[in-house]
Amino acid sequence: MADQQDEQPDDQQDDQQGRSPDEPPELLDLYRFSTTCLALGIPEDRVAGDFLFGLEGLRQRGILRVEDVARVRAYAVGEGDAPEQWAAGFAAGYLSAWAAAVLRVLDTRGVGFSKELHRGVNLCHDAQQLTRFLDRALTATQQADLVTGETSPRSPDRS
Repeated sequence: MADQQDEQPDDQQDDQQGRSPDEPPELLDLYRFSTTCLALGIPEDRVAGDFLFGLEGLRQRGILRVEDVARVRAYAVGEGDAPEQWAAGFAAGYLSAWAAAVLRVLDTRGVGFSKELHRGVNLCHDAQQLTRFLDRALTATQQADLVTGETSPRSPDRS
């Protein structure tokens, strides 16, 4: 029987061990760390908070897509009946919140932006792009800076 398992392709062995062949090792490390913390008696709410913080870190580093984070969170909160629906709703809300943050930073800093930019940011489905937009919004002096990534000298009339 052991010989049969050794002869199976790696992806079948991975599936039998409960992991997908394309799961990033960082996610497995985060899971192992979290389960170890629970086994050591660290309070569940603290471990859960650290786990979610770790997921977001993996997303911001480009290791996980927002859809992957949403799927993991769906299972973590016990949405076993409809995890894909929950994950889709989470991902949509997540992207919406990032878009709102980008626009809020621009507005708070007094950087004017057009309806087209507002629409484009709100319709963006790429979490990495929204992250770059938010980073650029912190130093932008005009809406073009958000797209080009370069800051322009602000004219005296703030345009």
